[in-house]
Amino acid sequence: MNLSTQNNTSRKNPNHPNGIKKVQVGCGPQNILPDWWNVDIRPFNGIDQTMDVTKPWPFNGLEYIYGEHFLEHLSLEGAIAFLNHGWKSLKPGGVIRLSTPAVEWVLSTHFNLSEKNPQRRIDSTLSINRAFHGWGHQFLYSQDFLQSLLSHLGWQNIVFCEYGKSQHSSLIDIERHGNYRVDNGYPNVWIVEGTKGEGRSESSFSSYKNLLNKSYISHVNSGH
Repeated sequence: MNLSTQNNTSRKNPNHPNGIKKVQVGCGPQNILPDWWNVDIRPFNGIDQTMDVTKPWPFNGLEYIYGEHFLEHLSLEGAIAFLNHGWKSLKPGGVIRLSTPAVEWVLSTHFNLSEKNPQRRIDSTLSINRAFHGWGHQFLYSQDFLQSLLSHLGWQNIVFCEYGKSQHSSLIDIERHGNYRVDNGYPNVWIVEGTKGEGRSESSFSSYKNLLNKSYISHVNSGH
């Protein structure tokens, strides 16, 4: 696993008895949170640890995991691995919060099927493909799919939240990306929280992974 820790002895890692039990994934250089353990796959200045979160995590007993505009940058296969390893690293009752572009918003705002102007339809074609493939995006999520994915991977009490709002004090006003909006009844990003329960059905988890592999992942990996 690609793993290194920045030289900041005043901050104790999550495995220390008095360490920081809140991990922010994919923080980048501009969104470092002072009371969180900030990790990224790239060794940006100021982060706490370089870490590939699709590989097994070195932490146990975490209280919170947070990722803002992160999940869509993983392949679906990578997202499943990330959610699985994060789940294992949280203590029972621990919470994950993720924000990710809403595919419903993209579809309802980026292409008007009744548009008659050819140039506008061309521009919309480029726009909708940019939403899916630009900025390193690999997979965009609908609300129903996020609900299904999280529940099958063992998350409970799944709640979709408004921007900056949460029942958990550590997660209130945590978003920094901005530009949150609602159009045609859909937010431009889904913000979802899930709680780790006491356990999960490993057979259900495996069956769901096999289903996604058969219906999507294997087709992408085949290259045709």
